[in-house]
Amino acid sequence: MLGTLLLFGQTNPAKQIHLAVSICANAHSQMLTYAFITTRNGKVVSSQIVPEQNFMYMALGYWPSAYNQKKENVFQKNGIDSCWLVEDEDGRIAGFTNTPFKNLWKIRFYEHPTIYDETGWSKGRYKPSNAQMEFLQREYGVTNLQTEYIYGDSLFKLLRDVQDPAWVEAYSNIVEKSTE
Repeated sequence: MLGTLLLFGQTNPAKQIHLAVSICANAHSQMLTYAFITTRNGKVVSSQIVPEQNFMYMALGYWPSAYNQKKENVFQKNGIDSCWLVEDEDGRIAGFTNTPFKNLWKIRFYEHPTIYDETGWSKGRYKPSNAQMEFLQREYGVTNLQTEYIYGDSLFKLLRDVQDPAWVEAYSNIVEKSTE
């Protein structure tokens, strides 16, 4: 899988660059923060926040990057068939489609923070319930959606999962364990 690539083709497997997304509103009032993060021995050592367009064009292989030197569609390589480049009538790249990213906010919020008639899958108003957070930690390695990035293979797994109606229903119906 291309979830993680070595930095600039180096032979140091301890240092890697990953696609990353954070589900927190940023200074530009966007629901997601897109970034490339670098890890060393499994620990995040740096992050580079990038605009959505740059992130998508690099991940789709349209623009070169340290993350994607071969300019491959890393979404397709990782089983995500709903992210692709869009061409105009002259065959020039005119944009992109990134359907699963549009739903990521729903795992964190019960109601969209700015579009109040859109509902999410979270049991909590501003963050998932404790049971949902336990699930997200177990499945995707994230302990706090308000401050952490989801990256690498965990991001690709989540992007595949949020497109699966059975996963959405199961996540939406996670309930707190009884303490009795």
